[in-house]
Amino acid sequence: MNPSIAVVMPVRDGMPFLPEAIASIQIQNYAPLELIVVDDGSTDGSKDFVSRFQGFPIRLIELKGVGPAAARNAGIRASNSDLVAFLDADDLWLHGALPRLVQGLAEHPEAGFAQGLIRNFSESKQGAWQYVTAPYRFLNLGANLWRRRIFDTVGVLDQTLTLCEDLDFLMRCWEHDIQKAEIDSIVLHYRRHPAGMTHGLSGAGFGTIQAYKKRIERIRCGQLNPDLTRHMGLNRYLGTPPAHQDGKLHAQLH
Repeated sequence: MNPSIAVVMPVRDGMPFLPEAIASIQIQNYAPLELIVVDDGSTDGSKDFVSRFQGFPIRLIELKGVGPAAARNAGIRASNSDLVAFLDADDLWLHGALPRLVQGLAEHPEAGFAQGLIRNFSESKQGAWQYVTAPYRFLNLGANLWRRRIFDTVGVLDQTLTLCEDLDFLMRCWEHDIQKAEIDSIVLHYRRHPAGMTHGLSGAGFGTIQAYKKRIERIRCGQLNPDLTRHMGLNRYLGTPPAHQDGKLHAQLH
C-alpha cells in the first residue's frame, strides 16, 4: 500500500491561482492523499471555493492573519499521514511529481525527505507561459516530500520569521544531519508574479540575515556544534538559487 500523504496549502486571497494549484494536485493520481487548506483570512472567495470543491478530500482550516509559517504548522498538526508535502496556492506540481518523490524515498530509506528540481515561470496577461530560469535545486518547500518523523526531530517552521522560514527549516535539518534523496527531475513550477511575497526581493530582502542569526543563536547557546561532520556540506544541502528570480529567458533555454 502507498504511504499516505497530507498536502498542506496555506492560502490568503489566492483565487487567481488556487483552482489551478488544486488541479495540479488532482493530476498526481495518488492515493491515499488529503489536501489540508489553511485559509489565513481570505476575503476574495478562496474559502468558499475550497468548501464547495468536490474533486477529492479537502480539509479546511480557518485562521486570521497568522502568516505562512504558522498556517503550514497548523496543517502539519492537523494531519496524521505518513508523509507531508507543501504547495503554495500560486505554484504548480508537474504531472507525476508526487509519485517520483515517493519513489525517491522508497529507494532511499535513510533519507528524511526527497527533493526534486524547480523551474520558475511567469504568465502574461493573455495567459502565455514563459520560463524565466533553468531547472535548479533549492530550498523551496514545494519541491520536497517529508517523512513525518522529521518534524518530531527538527521541529516545525519558525513562526517568528515572515520570510526565509524555509531556509531556517532546511538549516535545522542539516544541523540534525537529516539525509535527503535528490530527484533529478522537475517537480515544481514556481510562479513569479507581482503579488508574490518575494517579488522584487534579492539578497537581504529575502530575510536570510534573520535566518542566519537564528543559526548563530543556536551555536552560542550550545544547541549546535558546527564542527561536527555531516554527510553533506551546508551549501550543497541548501542548493543554489537561480541567478535572478524574475530574470528574462536566457538564449540557452529556448
